[in-house]
Amino acid sequence: MTAAIFAAQAAVAGELIVILDGARTLGAKILVAGGGRCNVTHDVVDACDFNGSRNTIRKILAAFTAEEAVKWFATLGVELKREEGGKLFPISDSARTVLNALLHRCSELGVRILTDHRVSAVTRCDEGFRIEHSHGSTNSRKLILATGGRARPKTGTK
Repeated sequence: MTAAIFAAQAAVAGELIVILDGARTLGAKILVAGGGRCNVTHDVVDACDFNGSRNTIRKILAAFTAEEAVKWFATLGVELKREEGGKLFPISDSARTVLNALLHRCSELGVRILTDHRVSAVTRCDEGFRIEHSHGSTNSRKLILATGGRARPKTGTK
């Protein structure tokens, strides 16, 4: 949803931003994160905390720092608090606060959300990309692929 929000904010008038999600309801992982309180980020984030190319990860982290994340969530109406160990949670202690803020911003920006649309294949085509999903296919000029992970299969990941 965050990627869709940033894409929608940068979109040219008339461009449609669509989220295809395989789950029946959006945000299940958010709602279980941090024991239902959603630890949004950490006050100190380092490239060593992630797997992959340290150089690439450093560039990504420099492009959107933890401090910027805190400020961005504040613009959505989600104030964060730091807890022992550096984890940042919404002051409401409810993951629902985070999910509702993201859904609200998507709605404000006209992001179309299609649940129960599990993507099975992505191929390049003349128009950009052809995305095969459980309800057929969709073409798109641009694509952000956020695959999730296998940490919680019950939330819709496989």
